[in-house]
Amino acid sequence: MNHRNLIFISISQFGTSFTFNFINVFLPFYVFKISPYPPKDTLLWIGLILGSTHLCTAVTSTFWGSLTHHYSPKLLYLRGIIVHTIVFLLMGFTTNLHVLLILRILQGLVGGISTIGLIIVSSSASKENISSDIGVFQSTITLGLLVGPPLGSLAAAMFGFKGAFISASAVLFASFIFCHLYVIDVPRLVKEKRSLGRTNINKPVIIGWMLCFATQIQLMFLPSVLPNVFEKFSIEQTIALKLAGTIVMLYTTTAMIGTYVWSWLSRKFGLYRMITFLLALGVLLQALLAISRGIADFTVIRMVQTGLVAAIIPLIISIFACEPKGSIIGFLNSARFAGNALGPIIATSVLAFFGLSSVYLFISGMTIIPFLCFKVFFKIPNENFATQTEKDVHLSTRKHKNRGIRD
Repeated sequence: MNHRNLIFISISQFGTSFTFNFINVFLPFYVFKISPYPPKDTLLWIGLILGSTHLCTAVTSTFWGSLTHHYSPKLLYLRGIIVHTIVFLLMGFTTNLHVLLILRILQGLVGGISTIGLIIVSSSASKENISSDIGVFQSTITLGLLVGPPLGSLAAAMFGFKGAFISASAVLFASFIFCHLYVIDVPRLVKEKRSLGRTNINKPVIIGWMLCFATQIQLMFLPSVLPNVFEKFSIEQTIALKLAGTIVMLYTTTAMIGTYVWSWLSRKFGLYRMITFLLALGVLLQALLAISRGIADFTVIRMVQTGLVAAIIPLIISIFACEPKGSIIGFLNSARFAGNALGPIIATSVLAFFGLSSVYLFISGMTIIPFLCFKVFFKIPNENFATQTEKDVHLSTRKHKNRGIRD
């Protein structure tokens, strides 16, 4: 069951990640084509249409995780995929911006199905393999981020916008068929009892969320300020346009590879030590972007940095997935969507007032506080193996939770 669920859930997550980034690359051009408004108003519509999905997903991700306490995880997952499939198809026949925005919001409301996919994978995995399995799951999402944009622009050029939307819908429908035929359902998660009105979202979980959020900001902020990066290095716009896609592809590739490699190595060195190592180097390399002197060394630093920090999110989730609870996993997974939505906003806002170097240093500094909290509340002595780490961290988490209830 473990390998079948891991393979086909990961394939479906690749399909979901692929199709979203497949359409995002040409969606602004499509909005300009169908917009009846002036260019300035159309730009506001583009921001609203692109950002609404991630914001809605961040809000509803915990809700989808909680539903696995009451309903079949596989059934919920399949229904979410089919909704995405239908919405992509409808987008190809939409020429009204209000309708397009509603469809994007609907996608955001069901976007939390990745949480259910994560729950199915973690529930199917053994404790020894849970971190590496979640690493594979995250790697396929990153792979979708890598190949989606270039193929999306190619499809829009070859088949037109309508044909590209239909192609995205077809990919998701194929994912639905594979999951329907081959994914084995897992039991509904046991709902944790609440004591004295308190929820199971305790201090360690909140710190884990903050780390996942800060990490996702590091991964997602750069495209929004890339034009300014090229301007700093005096690169002409025509050359910059060609280099931009290449740079994004390079550091996304190292992120995908790093997610799997570090997750796999954590079984030998332990989750706590691995997360500490990756966080420390990630903070340092993020700050080093500020002193890069050319596009070559900037790209190398960025590739190494993303190759390190991309593994942090699945490793953090692995800590709490040892004893899966849908609301906790959903809450942690919502940090990815919040980072996707707010990363570009934070980067461009800091850039507008303080400059490009401040962007790198500010985002690096954002990670330091949750990193220090992690060191305090997740300190684990005598760690030798990942499996022992998972047990120790789980005991530490319960200890802090019980202490909060007594207080």
